[in-house]
Amino acid sequence: MAGQTEASAPQATNSSEIRAAAPRARVCLVIDPSFAAKVGHVGWMVQDTVRNRWAGGATEDRRGAQPGANPNHAAAGSWSASGTYRAVVNAFKGKRAGYEKMRCRYSRHGDAVNAVKVFNLSTYRAYSVTRDNCLTRSVEAFKAYSSEFRYLPSGKSTRPNAYYDNALRGWTTVRL
Repeated sequence: MAGQTEASAPQATNSSEIRAAAPRARVCLVIDPSFAAKVGHVGWMVQDTVRNRWAGGATEDRRGAQPGANPNHAAAGSWSASGTYRAVVNAFKGKRAGYEKMRCRYSRHGDAVNAVKVFNLSTYRAYSVTRDNCLTRSVEAFKAYSSEFRYLPSGKSTRPNAYYDNALRGWTTVRL
């Protein structure tokens, strides 16, 4: 307000007011629901509230599809992007996989740098269709982002579409 000094600006007086004023972090699971006869394929996005940026990515083969979709390109690869919300969404839209929508959830805090680090480290592991895949790596990124997501099932032996539809109850759906 005009004429107010920093010392006279309104201050939060209790811990609930301080928590309410804190920036809210956000994560999103991005999905291509039609992949592999409707088994699905996913990627992840997280908000960096410190830098007002986003990061995201997915485990895909070199041609941009879920590993194993093309027998000639079965080796897993991964990609990641960072920038504005729109830039990261556009990175998903620009991939060969048919990402259509995402489910998002807010958290009180989040560490985007840690989520990216954990995801990048996962790319050095061998890909497994049932135990270490696009879904499990996305969930790992969420859990590294915030302890608030430790309740999420790992995604092992779960179809991405089933996880998206059943494990993310209460998350907001957003079209890309």
